[in-house]
Amino acid sequence: MVNDWTRRSLLSAALALAGTARAQTAGPRVVVLDWALTELALLVGVTPAAVAEAPYYRTRVATPDLPAAVVDVGLRAQPNLALVASLKPDLIVRLRHYGPPQSRLAAIAPTLELSIYEADQRPYERSCEALATLGEACGAAGQTAFALARIDAALARARERLGAHDGRPVLIANFADDRRADVFGHGSLFQNALERIGLANAYAGPTNMWGFATLGLDRLARFEGARLVALSPGPPASLARSALWRALPAFEDVVVLPPVWVYGGLASMTRFATLLSDALAGSHAL
Repeated sequence: MVNDWTRRSLLSAALALAGTARAQTAGPRVVVLDWALTELALLVGVTPAAVAEAPYYRTRVATPDLPAAVVDVGLRAQPNLALVASLKPDLIVRLRHYGPPQSRLAAIAPTLELSIYEADQRPYERSCEALATLGEACGAAGQTAFALARIDAALARARERLGAHDGRPVLIANFADDRRADVFGHGSLFQNALERIGLANAYAGPTNMWGFATLGLDRLARFEGARLVALSPGPPASLARSALWRALPAFEDVVVLPPVWVYGGLASMTRFATLLSDALAGSHAL
């Protein structure tokens, strides 16, 4: 449940991230086909004319806010290109490796291809590079440094909030079903967030290009001493009610966070840090 402190913390973080974000009425008309890149656009004060799966962005990503006037152009993997063309965009922003090929989009408007998650597992550095590139392409280059400063300030607040933390490592899990969960480590922006706010990650094993590994319940149970942090919606109800779950010491103290986009960008990283610091600071574990 999101308490009043969390609401205030998230509002503060959202305002800090958005800063003086404003609709770019005199700027380029931008269509963004990925949520992480939508975050970046909003961070530099560029409100897209359209976003793929805009309604789901508002529930699954949430921060920064996406204005109601932003047009939904369909699926991220298969956007409605006729609708995109009808909007007469000045720029289309796409994620490398995902969605329509660049050649189809370039036939509609100049297209900017950016990436965050790659085999080199440098999502933070790539996010910062993408932020700067996008800001320059949209005439908002001057906003990049301010956006990064707001992120740094929000992470510093989260770290300060955890000043009395007992040092217990956390295990970040996104449950796929009642037998498996994606566990985040090296190569994820969540790992970057943990480092910035002074928390240790219990998982130090191999990960894929998005920074997670899929583990069975038996392997999750081996992380005794760690606090399990489950991303919304948390453990499936059938699992949480099971005798097995209740019998495993590793699952006695579970923190369930509100939705955070696991393939997100800098804003999702900051949202995760804010939610986690609030949840742990409000627990009896400090």
